[in-house]
Amino acid sequence: MAEQQTCPGCGGARGTEKTEHTVETDPQGRQQPVRRSYWSPCTVCGGSGVVQR
Repeated sequence: MAEQQTCPGCGGARGTEKTEHTVETDPQGRQQPVRRSYWSPCTVCGGSGVVQR
């Protein structure tokens, strides 16, 4: 029977915070660097925090 173990990809955190960097044009036509952060589920465990072994 398989047992559950803490995901080695995220350490049980269920995902990671990602940061996206882009350059966007402001209303005056100047380019400005923009940084956005977002939460992304772990690709190893699918966001559950555990894997079957």
